[in-house]
Amino acid sequence: MTYYSDVNLDASYDFNSNIDMDFYSDLDVYSDWDVDHNIDVCVDIDGNDATFAIDVQAYGSDTSVELNLVVAVEEGEWSSITASGYAAAS
Repeated sequence: MTYYSDVNLDASYDFNSNIDMDFYSDLDVYSDWDVDHNIDVCVDIDGNDATFAIDVQAYGSDTSVELNLVVAVEEGEWSSITASGYAAAS
């Protein structure tokens, strides 16, 4: 087995990089919805109903609004509407 005790290593590395990147995006989105809806509901309510109306307003120059709505129906058993939200303005 041969061992070398005097190892002289001279190494150099030169690296140059020039990366030019151009990105351009022109996006036009057009959406046209023509919804023809016809809802015909026939429910036989025998003395048990719950009705509500919500009207929340906030006036100002900077406004925000949010409505969270959950509708659940167990056919033949029960139905439920849960609504939460806010209207705010400054």
